[in-house]
Amino acid sequence: MTETTVDSKGRIVIPEEIRKELKLGEGSKLRVSISESDNSIIIKSTGDPAEFIAFTKGFLKEGTPVQATDPLRLKEIWTSS
Repeated sequence: MTETTVDSKGRIVIPEEIRKELKLGEGSKLRVSISESDNSIIIKSTGDPAEFIAFTKGFLKEGTPVQATDPLRLKEIWTSS
């Protein structure tokens, strides 16, 4: 476990070894939440959109009634319903 400090603006520095392991760079998106079980902060990488698209390719079987769409548009589709 590595220790870091919160600055006067509420920012923290993610230690270099963790940034390297998670392949985080400037502009990387992260999800931050609180674990209710032990009141700790959880930080998760949102992942690379291209990797997500490649991962989901082929999930819909041939002949399914579900229309294939760009996974990056899902949020837009869900919020317009």
